[in-house]
Amino acid sequence: MNILLVEDDAALAEATATAMRARGWRVDVSATGEPVARSVQQDDYDALVLDIGLPGVDGLETLRR
Repeated sequence: MNILLVEDDAALAEATATAMRARGWRVDVSATGEPVARSVQQDDYDALVLDIGLPGVDGLETLRR
């Protein structure tokens, strides 16, 4: 499974990514919502794990884009 994880809390992002990778999943991590649209278009993700409370462009706005 190929997952894009968007989380601004570095410790939480690392712990979550580590747990997902332990299951054999490929995980890309982004700390902001800005590059998500480009990443989703360039890569073939099976799932997007998105923090709703992101700084700047929040998770809901990122999802709308």
